[in-house]
Amino acid sequence: DCAPDRCSASKASYTAAAAVFEAAAAADVCVGQCTCAGKGPVCGSTFDPNCKLEPSTLYKCDGAGSTPTPGEVCGAGGCKVTNGDDECNPVDCTCPGSGTTPVCGFDLPKACGADPNTIYMCPGGSGTAPVPQQVCRPGTKCLKKDPPQGAVCSASGCECEGEEEVCSDDFDKECNLVPNSIYKCKDGTKVKQESCDATETCVTISNGAMCVSKDCKCPVDGTVCGQVFPLSCKLKATALYTCKKGGDPVFEKDCYPDRCSVSKTVTDGKAVFESPSSDVCQGQCTCAGKGDVCGSTFPPECNKDPDTLYKCDGGAGSEPTVGEKCKEGGCKVMHGSDKCATNKCTCPAPGTDPVCGADLPAECNAKKEEIYYCPGGTGTEPKVLAVCDPGTVCIKKDSPEGAVCGSPNCDCFGSNEVCSNQFPDKCGLEKNTIYKCSANGKPELVKKCDATQSCVAAGGDAHCVNNDCKCEKDGDVCGEVFPLSCKISTTAVYTCKKGEAPKLKSECYPGGRCDASADSFAAAAIFEALDAVCVSDCTCGGPGPACGHTFPDHCDLDKTTLYKCDGSGTKPTEIEKCKGGCLSSNGDDRCSTDICTCPSGTDPVCGADLPSACNAKVNTIYHCPGGSGTAPEPLSECLPGTMCIKKPSPEGAVCGSGTCDCKGDKEVCSNQFPDECGLEKNTVYKCTADGKPEKVKACKDTESCVSLGDEAVCANNDCKCPDDGTICGQAFPPSCKLKATALYTCTKGDNPILYKICDPERCTASKSYFTATAVFEANAAADVCTSQCLCAGKGPVCGSTFDPDCKLEPSTLYKCDGAGSTPTLIEVCGQGGCTVNNGDDNCNPST
Repeated sequence: DCAPDRCSASKASYTAAAAVFEAAAAADVCVGQCTCAGKGPVCGSTFDPNCKLEPSTLYKCDGAGSTPTPGEVCGAGGCKVTNGDDECNPVDCTCPGSGTTPVCGFDLPKACGADPNTIYMCPGGSGTAPVPQQVCRPGTKCLKKDPPQGAVCSASGCECEGEEEVCSDDFDKECNLVPNSIYKCKDGTKVKQESCDATETCVTISNGAMCVSKDCKCPVDGTVCGQVFPLSCKLKATALYTCKKGGDPVFEKDCYPDRCSVSKTVTDGKAVFESPSSDVCQGQCTCAGKGDVCGSTFPPECNKDPDTLYKCDGGAGSEPTVGEKCKEGGCKVMHGSDKCATNKCTCPAPGTDPVCGADLPAECNAKKEEIYYCPGGTGTEPKVLAVCDPGTVCIKKDSPEGAVCGSPNCDCFGSNEVCSNQFPDKCGLEKNTIYKCSANGKPELVKKCDATQSCVAAGGDAHCVNNDCKCEKDGDVCGEVFPLSCKISTTAVYTCKKGEAPKLKSECYPGGRCDASADSFAAAAIFEALDAVCVSDCTCGGPGPACGHTFPDHCDLDKTTLYKCDGSGTKPTEIEKCKGGCLSSNGDDRCSTDICTCPSGTDPVCGADLPSACNAKVNTIYHCPGGSGTAPEPLSECLPGTMCIKKPSPEGAVCGSGTCDCKGDKEVCSNQFPDECGLEKNTVYKCTADGKPEKVKACKDTESCVSLGDEAVCANNDCKCPDDGTICGQAFPPSCKLKATALYTCTKGDNPILYKICDPERCTASKSYFTATAVFEANAAADVCTSQCLCAGKGPVCGSTFDPDCKLEPSTLYKCDGAGSTPTLIEVCGQGGCTVNNGDDNCNPST
């Protein structure tokens, strides 16, 4: 027996075609296992590990028994073993950027075939192959984060149920939490427990959160789960490691597809490691921690009812027991403990129609760019059905269509085919019809869909698709190829079998979208685009020029630049920087020829940041309702005593002060201060005698802080009237896009109706105090238009904050006795000038 070596057979050619045994006596021999078995290039991975050859190197073999000599070192694609000559794989699957930052599966190239709900990284850096690092449990999503964090597993929304501890970085930015901090869930809100220091990272584990060291050293002796280390340590969250305190963790085994469960104790409310540690692998059908859990958070093979709330009172590793049965689609996956949705957040009747997020109750905290529906009808929890790309808006439609994503204007440049419902009704296009964009921007009729079909736009084209919601071919397809009436998520991948209903394979949102890999859609069959995958939302959605502002902010594309897109899933490349802004439409985007336009689309912008051709007032906030490239309109005028401050998107601009001082007794909103003042987001503060603002009240997630003259209120984000009567637009959150200088007729609970524009005068809001909180008056509201040259509140005010037409001296301090009073001179400020504060203004001492 040659083992562990190899037996090498000799042979010769006969009649030039067939290899036969030699005519002479056979003389086969034993040869070393580290020698070649034949002639040709061979991957190092095919040799015995004891040979110490590099697996990803291609070796040259001159014949059986010869010594392999190193050839090409294969890159990220590795070395490919074939029945003939082995070869290096082309590099088509690797991590973006540095490669060492954690990345969601949907941000990897299509060639990787990555799971969108798994976090990957490339240990060898950019150009090397990605490896799975953490699998997000069903019901949570892989959430894209800024470097160096890269990616986390997270639930959607800002609510937090139960009494679990969670990391702030597991939440979206819009939740306005202190970075790298531990919060405790309580009554649906979040209470900050502590902030991790600069040497630590907050890590969410099976049943809590910890501040752990960034040094990647073992915290204790024993067996430790990889999930207790920061993702930057590049350890597998599903694996067990052997630890010696202060040393490097040593891989023991991978629990996957089961779960690694962390053991910990609780001391003074802070989670700490047990010593010695005894983390273990636990079944994927057991509880991951303590609390209530939706059945949908378990893998399908666990056979749990997705609409049932299961009890995990025994903590990690215990068997889940049946708890409350929720309504259909009503089990809500939360940060902390899951819950059955209440009836406060539900779709308007009949519930099953698609609905814009802006038309849902404030309790839903819904996003305006998302389309929702309630699977169980009115009274059940809304689910995301579609997500409108930045640069498009959710358009309300009549029942049963309900809502669609489209453009706020009637233009359609290029050669794309589009659906008529993507345009506002005012454009007067025929219903359920395919139109083709044109060089002059006027959509041209192509085909009207019959009553059994719906017009569906996907992949840069439009098609008439059957309303039966059945698959037309076998393979994986994007949900966007079905009519919205099918209630199939447009951002998800579905597995199809011809003639059957599609089955959900993976949800790409948030952070990604579904992309069909076919080169083009067949003219009559949208299902030609099979083998759909999740791709990064920073790739193109179809062919044609696209504005930078139509991509998410995290893509870091210039908002006023026009980019070239070669097709769906391709990388956008710069065409030109638009001087007049970039104009998006249902067809090709283009640079605006207008000189006066907003730099950042629909975001509010200070007049000082508009092009000089606009002749805008520096102390007025503008926006472009039609998007980037369209003409700006006044949105809000800063009251005397305040100035326009530039803010990051989507806030854009607010009226406030450039200082952190706040003297006097006014109530103000935290967003009126520069970010470096370190005030809590979306919070009411009160000015003081020493100039340090004191916290009064934090507004709820469903509210926004709004400044009204001397006071501030927490106003609902639903943009509904808070009372009967006439109310100033400034009483509503800026996100409602109402003119702050206009009066609206209001019926409590209804949408405000424009009554009168006060320009060039100002709208003055009336209100009263109730239990230390400014609220609308109990009687019918009676806000009025007042002169822009009168005071907006009480206290000293710089003349520079009044309109230039008022002819007040900019460097003079004036006295205001209250809203509507005439400003009277206090002091002419010297060389130091007059300083605008969020409280009382003051003269600067000369320097």
